[in-house]
Amino acid sequence: MKMLKYSLNLCLLLLLFSSNAVSTENINPEQSKAIYLTPNEVKLFRESLDFIQDPNCQRDLNVTLWALLNNVQWAVTMYDASVRNAIGTGSKVFYQMGHFDQCLEASSKPATTTTATSMETSLNDGIYKETIPVQYCLVDVRINGIILDSDEAEGDEQQQGETLISRWGECLPASCSSSDVAIFLHHILQRNVTVSDKMCQLSTSNGSRTISIGMFAYASIVIFFAFFTIFCTGYHIYLKKSTASQDDLKKAMNNNDIWKTALLSFSVIENTKKLFQPSSDKNGLNPLNGVKALAMILILFGHAGIFIYGSPSYNVDFMSENLKNPLVGFVVNSLLFVDVYLLLSGYLFFRIAFVEVEKRKGRLNPLFLYFGRYIRLTPPYMVVIGFYMTWFLNIGSGPIWQERIEPQQERCISSWWLNILYVNNYINTDKLCMFQSWYLSADTQLFMIAPFILLLIYKFRRFGLTVLAGLVGLTSAIPFVVTYMKEAQPTFMVTRKEAEDVSLSEYYHDTYIKTHMRASAYFIGLGIGYLAHLIHCKSIKLPKTLVRAMWTLGVIMGVGSMFSLSRFYTSSYTNMESTIYAGLHKLAWNLASGWLVLAVTTGHGGWVQRMLSSRVFVPFSRLTYCAYLCNGIVELYNTSSQRTVERSGYIEMTNYMLNHTLNTFALAFILCLIFESPLHAVERVLMRHFGVRGGAPQKRDSSSSNDATPSTSEEQVA
Repeated sequence: MKMLKYSLNLCLLLLLFSSNAVSTENINPEQSKAIYLTPNEVKLFRESLDFIQDPNCQRDLNVTLWALLNNVQWAVTMYDASVRNAIGTGSKVFYQMGHFDQCLEASSKPATTTTATSMETSLNDGIYKETIPVQYCLVDVRINGIILDSDEAEGDEQQQGETLISRWGECLPASCSSSDVAIFLHHILQRNVTVSDKMCQLSTSNGSRTISIGMFAYASIVIFFAFFTIFCTGYHIYLKKSTASQDDLKKAMNNNDIWKTALLSFSVIENTKKLFQPSSDKNGLNPLNGVKALAMILILFGHAGIFIYGSPSYNVDFMSENLKNPLVGFVVNSLLFVDVYLLLSGYLFFRIAFVEVEKRKGRLNPLFLYFGRYIRLTPPYMVVIGFYMTWFLNIGSGPIWQERIEPQQERCISSWWLNILYVNNYINTDKLCMFQSWYLSADTQLFMIAPFILLLIYKFRRFGLTVLAGLVGLTSAIPFVVTYMKEAQPTFMVTRKEAEDVSLSEYYHDTYIKTHMRASAYFIGLGIGYLAHLIHCKSIKLPKTLVRAMWTLGVIMGVGSMFSLSRFYTSSYTNMESTIYAGLHKLAWNLASGWLVLAVTTGHGGWVQRMLSSRVFVPFSRLTYCAYLCNGIVELYNTSSQRTVERSGYIEMTNYMLNHTLNTFALAFILCLIFESPLHAVERVLMRHFGVRGGAPQKRDSSSSNDATPSTSEEQVA
């Protein structure tokens, strides 16, 4: 009986072994050495090959399978870099990145072509111990049966019915098309999978990126300016050290020699000195350095918060919940500080230009103003646009790099000319080059109107002021009307999808960036400029009671406008509520900002005025234009080059915001020294020699003259 029992057990074991051999379809016996694949995975892998259409892809997958079964290092590296099971999807961890760099580093030499029948012999000969070209794909995987809480899932594109869409990183042969990748993963993962061509990336060592003519031309221009800056700096050092050249240096510094002045305009020494040198305060404008610097820093904080919200996150709900927290309103609603810059632009234009018009008895040539502004703003602007069009896509990498950066490049290639014509906030807004570039267009369009309002006020004081008041009233009413007619949201309210690419937001490109929606701040700035001019000329001192009342009212309106947005994130709202908020919060904020500017520039600011006048703010204030231009690069680079999901918390967010802000100003410093400050100085030299004849006011800039006052517009950006 015992012999019979042992015989039956032996037969049973043989049957089980036999069935396993059939299920793997006669895979090489060396598969027993495999430590990464289960028998079922081998079976699924093998079966999927029958559905692959491209023979090269089928061959390379076959090679990969055999190499995996024999624990060949490159194949194990590929498999180890791929995701097989999601973690944390119930907690809204939608990105399962795998290991991007490990995947692409596995690729070196193409495998030798051979047939499947000779596979075993080839492996024994060691041929397939060389790698095959690989690609990293971030694919959309649909996971059934996971339903988020209704409040969490509302408006979330990852949740579709009872299906959750998760993004997984997969490392596969480069010969496989996106359709073959989808077919293969469908069988391996036993889930529905979709793959976009843009979400598959090759290693740069395989020649996936090449140097184009445009990239070469752009690099040549930048290198030329860099070397020219070095040359001019060396020339400046030579003049400083040469006793015989001291007179030449003094003449150049006093703008008596146009050519030497132009050369020294590119000196790093001179431009750094100007950047940190405090300006004289003839018109009481020094506090605006603090206003500009702090407003820009808070805008950069807001940009960082938006982009981090749209990046792969370990705890998405942290950001979602804090949108409802009034205490972080200065970040959530930080885009209100953009209106501060529009107001400052109008204010400074009136304060500086009106004095010149009075000196010239009403002579004003708007064409010189337009020309001067254009050649100040456009060169550094084109440098940054050119970077988007050429090198940006090639300076980084990551699972979502191509998906996030390639559209930016395509938009700039399509719409760059609209940017430098300053009309891109009305034309082709769905292809906006540089998400923040709308501001320059809006400010420029308003600047085109400002000289005529100024002349009206000078020549027909009462009529001109009536026109200005009418424009303030009209532009303040527009947000009410537009919001009500379109049934739009009360302001730009960020969702996670929009945070991934704000330019895709319908509200952003149809409403938010339009000049007519922002113009009230500029016209209020002109009005505040007139009041400040009046107070300054007549040495008016406002009663203390009035000053205290205005400060109290200003703080209430400013704080209320900034921190009240959280109400619209916490619960549903009606169209009428949205309409009332859209109009009132902008008007209240602009009036509060207007009082701040008026108070600190007319001696009614107290300790606030003293704080804002600190020399600490001077260099940051002068870098605001370049910081505005560079910030998109910093935000896109940092969030698009992520390799892993990041945890968000108050400490982490503070670190991110400070890091992004410092990086932005560091990049702005370089752009300023090589392009913005030198070209601005050259423009100033030319305008001094030719502008006076045309009757244009000779505006001085705080970043380039010892006795300067803040510029009218080139730094008023957000």
